[in-house]
Amino acid sequence: MLQYMAKSSPSLENHLLIASGVVATGLVAVVNCLNFQVWPDFLVYLLFGVIFAVKAYDEELGLSRRVTVSGTVAMFVLSVIALIMHTNTLTPVLAAVLMASAPYHLSARQSWLLFLVANATYFLVFELTWETNNYQISFVSMIALQAFAITSSLTKQREVAAQEMLSRQNSELLAARAVLAQQSQAEERLRIAGHLHDTVGHQLTALGLQLEALAHQAPDALRPRIEDSQALARELLEGIRSTVRQMTEERRDDLASAIHRLASVTPGVTIEVDRELPALPAELTQQLVFCLQEGIHNAIRHGGADHLDIHYAEGVLSIADNGRGLRGTIVPGFGLENIRTRLAPFGGEMALTRRPDGGCVLVLTLPQLERVPA
Repeated sequence: MLQYMAKSSPSLENHLLIASGVVATGLVAVVNCLNFQVWPDFLVYLLFGVIFAVKAYDEELGLSRRVTVSGTVAMFVLSVIALIMHTNTLTPVLAAVLMASAPYHLSARQSWLLFLVANATYFLVFELTWETNNYQISFVSMIALQAFAITSSLTKQREVAAQEMLSRQNSELLAARAVLAQQSQAEERLRIAGHLHDTVGHQLTALGLQLEALAHQAPDALRPRIEDSQALARELLEGIRSTVRQMTEERRDDLASAIHRLASVTPGVTIEVDRELPALPAELTQQLVFCLQEGIHNAIRHGGADHLDIHYAEGVLSIADNGRGLRGTIVPGFGLENIRTRLAPFGGEMALTRRPDGGCVLVLTLPQLERVPA
């Protein structure tokens, strides 16, 4: 069993975002209800806050994108209702909360589109419900607050994406460094094997020929000792040839050791191997390590998994995770297509399936594995 127990904790920034949004919504609700004594309106603010909090934990709750987008639209409608009920200086805070949460569920373009549509609607509300014509300053302040909120969230999203990319690149670099180290060792073995063959091997062959010529010319009393020297030279030559054959034959790597190295640079996940994995040709092992790395990264990033089981049987290598699983149609992205590309030279295939109890299973099938004993 291979394990790495450094599990990462939930994002502190995510908790702070939720707390600030709930506090802001609650503050607006309490102040408005105290000032206007319209307690049924409190339900509007309560519903807004609940939707905001549920959306913030969409991954933990396993919500689909359609649900979160619908929640964003519902928050927008509730903010309009609240603004119609109370066009005071606090109600527009709901619009800022809406814009702060939008980039976490919408693309940047969709978020700015929501910003434009929402503020066009808010403008109509001010125009139709504001008792005086001096609403321009309040409306401009409201737009500025929303722009700040949406820009901050978009910036945060870009930072998170950059950190994820950096983490993936760092893992790939570490894995590539391990592969390069193995290749360097293999090249050094070949160099040493070539040196033994071209120098020591040839010299021992020449020594054997000289001893054979000497045996024909030496007195009978020295022939037994010369024959012993010939036998020793032949043994040395055979030993050199055997060493050269071992150093130049196809190298096979221990896949379990490669997975152990991969786990050591992948914090936040426990990896279990349920049985002994076979030793494979070096090139195939290297490609499988990259495929496993991609599968582990996807399980952590997209599924929120913290435990993975790697299983080998009858030419099939599978990775099962305990994440949220797949929702909707499985559309292979760049990572899965990259796995297919790496397996193609070996005649391998890749499949991603759902687990009945949640999570996913990445299945790698290779003809070469079928010829390797389990």
